[in-house]
Amino acid sequence: MAAENPSPSEALPPFDPDLDHFARLGLRPGYAVDRDAVEAAYLERSKVVHPDRFATAGSGTRRAALEHSSALNEAYRVVRDRVLRAEYLVKLGGTDLDSSDPEGGAPKPEQAFLIDMIERRDAIDEGGVDLDDLRDSVEDELEAALASAVAGLDAGDHASAAAALVRRRYLDRFLAEIDDAIG
Repeated sequence: MAAENPSPSEALPPFDPDLDHFARLGLRPGYAVDRDAVEAAYLERSKVVHPDRFATAGSGTRRAALEHSSALNEAYRVVRDRVLRAEYLVKLGGTDLDSSDPEGGAPKPEQAFLIDMIERRDAIDEGGVDLDDLRDSVEDELEAALASAVAGLDAGDHASAAAALVRRRYLDRFLAEIDDAIG
């Protein structure tokens, strides 16, 4: 079934590239979100901006519809995922976890944490560890790191949230190494 063309009163709203993911979905920024509300907001907004609605419109309108739809899809992907949502909130707070810039980039992990990671990797290489037990332990640490990040976000402490999420990224990569070792 072909999508109906919008009437002039249903014109595509102007695209704002600076709108944050929560605002794009009509939600208040925060870690605690109602997954059903996120889904409903996404579906409601996607009906308004879906490119199929503007298939016979001019090229500028079609391009704008694609921009809207792409940005909305990205907002939905991030806000519905608990880890990506926490990382995004840290980014909104001024820390880009994907950057190594000393000003506003990801914080460096604590020395003790890095030493522990090296020792654990060495134990895997030497075969001196039960991989299933280690995997279970790292999964628990992943959850604890996310909980620590959320506590930081809830307290408005973006620095501690960022540090916890950096630890979580290291642990996530380590978990992949464990899975590779398990085979």
